[in-house]
Amino acid sequence: PWRWWPLYVLIAAGAVVAIVAAIQAVGDLLAPVRHALFIALFGIVLAFLLAPLVERFQRAIGRRSLAILTSVLLTLGAIVAISTFVATPLVRELRDLILLIPQYVAELRGERPLSIAGVEIPTEVRQQMGHFFEARAGELVEGSARIALRVVSAVVDVVVVVVLAVYLLASAGQIREYVIAWVPRRYHDLAEDIEDDLAHVFGRYVRAQLVLALVIGLVSMIAYSMLGVRHALFLGLLAGILELVPIVGPIVAGTVAAGVAFFQPWPLILWVIVAAILIQQLENNLLVPRISGAAVGIPPVVALLAVLFGIEAAGIVGGIFAVPIVGVIARFAARLREPAREIAESARAAEEAATPTP
Repeated sequence: PWRWWPLYVLIAAGAVVAIVAAIQAVGDLLAPVRHALFIALFGIVLAFLLAPLVERFQRAIGRRSLAILTSVLLTLGAIVAISTFVATPLVRELRDLILLIPQYVAELRGERPLSIAGVEIPTEVRQQMGHFFEARAGELVEGSARIALRVVSAVVDVVVVVVLAVYLLASAGQIREYVIAWVPRRYHDLAEDIEDDLAHVFGRYVRAQLVLALVIGLVSMIAYSMLGVRHALFLGLLAGILELVPIVGPIVAGTVAAGVAFFQPWPLILWVIVAAILIQQLENNLLVPRISGAAVGIPPVVALLAVLFGIEAAGIVGGIFAVPIVGVIARFAARLREPAREIAESARAAEEAATPTP
């Protein structure tokens, strides 16, 4: 009933704050192994994404190992195909961007005219800006070796994540039985219900986030292309990737787009800022509550409040996991209400049966 919603929102918000704060405290204690934990987390996420596909192939093929292999190969093939389709224009845009960097630096250093709204920026201001970026460029050159090592490390991490996801999919049944075996026998049904809720909610939420990132990336690319912004494909891809980071990600993506438009004729930068704000409002007020909330079975307003409380309690990580946590709590609360509802309905039916008909 509608009268339950205020209490439900209050309980859900408090639960999110408490749980995410506890997760943050545990995360501080586990800081030395944080990298390994993130790899394990991404492996679990990949396993959740592939689980429905594996189940379908298993029903058709019969052997789970062959179903897992087929699912992984198809997924990798799709990634390679999409990357090949996008790679050519993306590489061309990145090459053009790299070729334009000297021009941008020359404009900032005062070697080329730079104007905004037809008003030329004074040479002294441009020189100060140029000195600032030159100092930072030196720092980037010094850190290039570290960046190369991180790229190699990231490739290794991706391989480890894929292998971990395969092992999780192959031994999902054994892991489930092992965890439930530690639960007292009288709570086995409850533990199985919680496990089903976790798998259902987190699996749907992860897939919904990928859909959201795809939508935002496409919308951003189309908007910047229509406005005539250079490197629209790169900016759209960046917006889609950063969409996975709550609050901060869209702001960074919009700032980068505005920075690219800064070196194009006025008033393009204003239109880019307006477009970025509109896309962010579309995301915050329509897409995130409806897609993320619908995926975990909670109302949009509850999903929005969960994100706000999660970010306040534990930053970006809290914002990412707040919605699925509330979704699990909602499903668990619904399970607890089912016996009470059945008892009430039985009592009402007995009362109606006992009432003599006129």
